[in-house]
Amino acid sequence: MRRHWVVSLALVLLLFAAKLALEAAGEIVICNYEKFRLFDSMYRPRTDNFCVFNDVYLGADVKGADFLASSLDYKRVAFANSKFPQVPPSLFKNFDDIRELYVRRCSLETLRVTRLLERVYAGGNRIAAVQLDGNASNSLRELYLDGNRLQGLANLTHLPALEVLVLENNPLLGDVDFAQFARMERLWKLDLERVGMSRISNRLQRPLPELRRLDLSNNALTYVHVRMFRTFPALEHLWLHGNRLYYLEADQVRTLMPAVRSIVIDDNPWGCGHLAALGKALRDRGIVIRHGECRTERAVQRVCCSDETDVVDTRYLLELDIRRDGRFQQDVRELRADNEVLRRELERVRRQLGELVVNLTRPATAHLVEAVDGPPSSEQQNSAAASDEEYEEGSVE
Repeated sequence: MRRHWVVSLALVLLLFAAKLALEAAGEIVICNYEKFRLFDSMYRPRTDNFCVFNDVYLGADVKGADFLASSLDYKRVAFANSKFPQVPPSLFKNFDDIRELYVRRCSLETLRVTRLLERVYAGGNRIAAVQLDGNASNSLRELYLDGNRLQGLANLTHLPALEVLVLENNPLLGDVDFAQFARMERLWKLDLERVGMSRISNRLQRPLPELRRLDLSNNALTYVHVRMFRTFPALEHLWLHGNRLYYLEADQVRTLMPAVRSIVIDDNPWGCGHLAALGKALRDRGIVIRHGECRTERAVQRVCCSDETDVVDTRYLLELDIRRDGRFQQDVRELRADNEVLRRELERVRRQLGELVVNLTRPATAHLVEAVDGPPSSEQQNSAAASDEEYEEGSVE
């Protein structure tokens, strides 16, 4: 009996060793269907059933690994404690119905998004490029690319179904033009913290009608003109802390940002005089100033400030008056240019309408004459032919 038990144990150990050998050779990897903990778009803990691959380590050649599921329900796939330069192609081949993919901290260098994926968690990697397959842009709703090496948004501009885009901690991204997000009409959360942004631009002034949360914190912004946010009518929360701001035009905030509820402004080199006026203007308009704890001697509403910066504010106000005149002239030029574009478009539509009326009227008139008089008889046709001959002879003479 004891000998039989020893043989069984040896067989189990042999099978287990064979499985480990296969996995080590990169030939077959099986996931476990289990509870997996992650965070949602509001950073709240979330637990769901995922098909989890543990301890997957692959080199540059990822095509040799074959990924299999231990359950028929594999719409959610996660990798834990794993490293590979790209998601192996066999995963998308064998798991052709993936809706959520979790590949955080896997040393990814490139990311492929297939057509059915709705949520992708790919933060903490080395991703420099994102590849979208087929109609992937029509399904993707949440994309987390925080902590990567993105240098541009070339493949992320046409995502009409996207609701959440997190680009935090991509310092090589640099200045971002909000016009790049113009097609994301459902986007309600945009995180651009620590992307190396030094200025804000919104070249096309295209609206983001659903954007409610915008994070621009911990960049190198020195001046934020709230006019840049006028195409975000639903914006409620704005993060500006950790920049180099020392002036903000609060008198236009409520007009240009009608839905705003809170603005985070701490950890900026504010002048105490301007900060006091700014704080009062925001509070009078019902806007909450969110802040951290200031431990220096000088603070307004627990936001740190400096008397030395007030001198900078004074000089900046003089420069701002000049900039206002320049912006007014620029606005006039932009309105004239827009008016010229509209005039040309109206003229083009008018010509098309005239051509359409002519094309519709001509066949209708010919058809009406034929319907009233009937088709020409043979005698009429012969008479018409004779008249044509006489006309041609007369012309020759």
